[in-house]
Amino acid sequence: MLSLMHQGGIIMWLLFGITLAQIFLFIQRWLSWPAQETLASNAYAQQAAKLTLVNKLETGLPLLKALVVITPLLGLTGTVTGMMLVFDGLSLGGAADPRQLSSSIARAILPTFASMAVVLIGMFFLTFWQRRARKTLQGV
Repeated sequence: MLSLMHQGGIIMWLLFGITLAQIFLFIQRWLSWPAQETLASNAYAQQAAKLTLVNKLETGLPLLKALVVITPLLGLTGTVTGMMLVFDGLSLGGAADPRQLSSSIARAILPTFASMAVVLIGMFFLTFWQRRARKTLQGV
């Protein structure tokens, strides 16, 4: 894993940080959800109580949405910078070995692949909590 992180450069470390943030948000919501469901079962038809519940159920979701949106762009940035390094090597006469060229291209594409995996994790977490919030609010 560390060799992949090293090959992908700083973008891979940023993607790793985003993954940790997504997992933290998921665990934080998981641990606080029973208290929110209790609040939902005790909330009567009062509008103020319902608005308070909506705010509590949506805590952290905007940040998770932002991480899901930013992640693919970050991966593409890593790939573009990696390809720039590949082309820079080609301009210096590094095209003599096709294996080295293909290895450099594979290393440049690594951040995009990693970002897609991170986006899938984030989309799963986001969809999971949005559905739970919707179901909880329907029961109120």
